[in-house]
Amino acid sequence: MISSVTICSSSKFYDTARRAEEILRKAGLTVYTPRYDYSEEQVRVGESDKIRLTREFLDKVARYDAVFVIASGGYAGVSVCIEVGYAVGQGKVVVFSEEPAEFALRALADAVVPVDEIGDALWRIDRDAHHSGGPA
Repeated sequence: MISSVTICSSSKFYDTARRAEEILRKAGLTVYTPRYDYSEEQVRVGESDKIRLTREFLDKVARYDAVFVIASGGYAGVSVCIEVGYAVGQGKVVVFSEEPAEFALRALADAVVPVDEIGDALWRIDRDAHHSGGPA
């Protein structure tokens, strides 16, 4: 059973990520989020910061049961693509908020669940059945 989830999101979609966080917490899940204070729209993020933040975030992906990818309009940036690949390599459940535009990401998705439905849906996703041939 999934009891913890990491939210992966481009900084462009942090408002949606915050909404997903609230829904997931209300559903009783432990949630790890991006560092909202490091939005490139708010502060300049240098190369050393990006390296440190990426490593910290991948560590969280490894500790949690699943990742929920905020993919507004199907978009997932380069960092999110790396996080998804890492999650799959770690055997984590991967759920997208919308169908990814990138075909390679579609192949890695266990399910596509809108943000407003994610709280109840994560409880129903069977960890043992994931990666069985595409999104549910």
